[in-house]
Amino acid sequence: MGLRDLLRQVRLLPTYFKLSVLKTAENKAMLWGAIFSSAVNLAAYVVFWNVITTQVPVLTGAGIAVWGRGELTVLIGMTEIAWGLGAFIYMGTWELPHYVTEEGLEKFLIRPVSPFFLLLAESFWFGGLVQVAIGGAMVGLSCISFGLTISLPGLILGFLALVTGQGALYALWAGLATLSFWIGRNHALLEISDAIEVKFARMPIDVMPHTVQQVLTFILPVIYIATVPVMLLLGQLPISAGLLYLGIAAGLFLGWLLMFRLLFSRGLRRYNPVGG
Repeated sequence: MGLRDLLRQVRLLPTYFKLSVLKTAENKAMLWGAIFSSAVNLAAYVVFWNVITTQVPVLTGAGIAVWGRGELTVLIGMTEIAWGLGAFIYMGTWELPHYVTEEGLEKFLIRPVSPFFLLLAESFWFGGLVQVAIGGAMVGLSCISFGLTISLPGLILGFLALVTGQGALYALWAGLATLSFWIGRNHALLEISDAIEVKFARMPIDVMPHTVQQVLTFILPVIYIATVPVMLLLGQLPISAGLLYLGIAAGLFLGWLLMFRLLFSRGLRRYNPVGG
């Protein structure tokens, strides 16, 4: 993809953003249902960690972070921010197997824009931004309620780590989705992968066994979704270490993105129209 193609796609973003708002407005029940589901989910994890930290007042990991009720509540809010961004931008990743095996990719292949960009843009979900707002409010209120101090440089660097890590994770999921060109519809594989993120992201990764930490840092970029951003936000991780984590996340993003592009381009070469 050349620079001209990239700029063309960037100019299309406002149009697709407006379309996503209109699509969401058409189905208010889905939007409010998602908001309610998100609130229940958040409450469940807050209650869970409140019980845990009542029994074990403080969790410590690697001698760096201290995870009390306030820090864990901020962690839960941060995951909502990450998942909201993912739901808004990357929903098309999950639709790829459906289009490959059932509906067809033809409408994405006849336009002078990257077909995967069109697939993502068509699936923008405005409700994801509502989820981001809910998570952001939870982070802010938790810091105020528990008297936590926020580091502004850590906030900026932590957000960059969150976005990069989430991008790396969805580049990996997109690569798995492209396997549908060879093995057919594979939503079950994506659901297993998503379960890994859901189960681990809301836990402080640095208190886990060393081997698990290594996997969730250097293979599956889960640590960058919430654990590292929260540690940076609350000043529990030095900026130098945060920059190192950001560099690793960027490397994973580029690596998984290259894997996806290779698989996607090869998959398109062997693609047969549905019913054709």
